[in-house]
Amino acid sequence: MSKTLFVEYRKAGFWASDVAASVFLKFLIEVANEHILQNQDEWLNDDIAHWRFNAGVSDCGLHLNNEWKPSQTEVVIALCRNAVKRIRENGDIPASEVATWRMFNDLAACTRGFDPIPREPVARFGDAVANLLNNTLPEAPHGHWWFYTLDNEVKTIERQL
Repeated sequence: MSKTLFVEYRKAGFWASDVAASVFLKFLIEVANEHILQNQDEWLNDDIAHWRFNAGVSDCGLHLNNEWKPSQTEVVIALCRNAVKRIRENGDIPASEVATWRMFNDLAACTRGFDPIPREPVARFGDAVANLLNNTLPEAPHGHWWFYTLDNEVKTIERQL
């Protein structure tokens, strides 16, 4: 199992820690489920199933739905922002709590030894997803990708040809 994954939307993207992605996706799924109950946006159910899979199996990357209509993309951006807000409000997440999450089938979310999972890098990852969807993610330096880790800074990695 890879420790990183590529996040992609409409041929743009970035690299990230699988732990940051899994934790963010857990919160995104929560707010998306709440949104469906309030707004009857049943189209989100397929995306939630996809996010559950990506939270448990990061080797495939996180490929966001290129078929979303602009209004649907706006909903997902708002959901990302709400998930980020919840992450920041909840604080760092104990590994023992993360170990209880079952995102896909019976797979537990992986912590890779982080305890607790720091909230700010996970929130930063969520902001990057929203910015990618909104086409406002800053361009990485030439020949590089952004790389969102669980450190306190965003790094870059060289693009491989």
